[in-house]
Amino acid sequence: MPHPPFRRARPTRPTRPARPTRPAQPTRPAQPTRPAQPARRTSVVLSGLLLAGLAVTGCSSGSDSGSGTGTGTGTEGDRKTTPAQTGSVADDRSPAVASAQPGGAPGSPAAVRTTRIKGAGGNVDVGFVDLRVDGRLLQLDLLFTPRYADDPGTEISLYEMAGRRDASVTLIDTTNLLRYTVVEDSGGVALAPAAGTTRAHNNEAVSGTYTFAAPPASVTALDVYLNDQLIVDDAPISR
Repeated sequence: MPHPPFRRARPTRPTRPARPTRPAQPTRPAQPTRPAQPARRTSVVLSGLLLAGLAVTGCSSGSDSGSGTGTGTGTEGDRKTTPAQTGSVADDRSPAVASAQPGGAPGSPAAVRTTRIKGAGGNVDVGFVDLRVDGRLLQLDLLFTPRYADDPGTEISLYEMAGRRDASVTLIDTTNLLRYTVVEDSGGVALAPAAGTTRAHNNEAVSGTYTFAAPPASVTALDVYLNDQLIVDDAPISR
């Protein structure tokens, strides 16, 4: 009896391992609830009422301080006549300012008129002290005060105050149309301060004396020029 044909057994496939399960995600903590809006609005309202009360108090105190004369115009008048504003108005005048100015050091002469010019490093006040006849000569006294905004810390020469020029001073007779220049001594030296060696610290005055030939007795006033700039017009002559 013949045998049935032989069948080969198929190899069994290996079973796949089971996939690992994902760990469970932790639950998120509950978020805190926001405070109710009415409480915040209440604080804002209270702050507004407090600021309004302070504003009312400030306005009432300001009106009380300005009622010196009952109308408030007295305060405005006092502010217009402060020394600082009076000086600023005077500085804008040209060519000369009719104002009394103290001298630099104790015992120094005082200027009766002052003119502000531009120096090499800032403003310079040129003060007119006197113009008087002494025999056949005429003597002019001036004060030079540098008013530099930036103090150089060293002495400032008259040459720098005059804008780095010779600081030449002349007198003009507008009646007879004559110019008077500084006289010289026998050695040819001008009877005037040397521009390079005449010095002063910032905001301190230095005096300068200039000598001219005396004009006729009919001349009672002269114009004073520094270089080409008018310093004093109709400077009176004392005899």
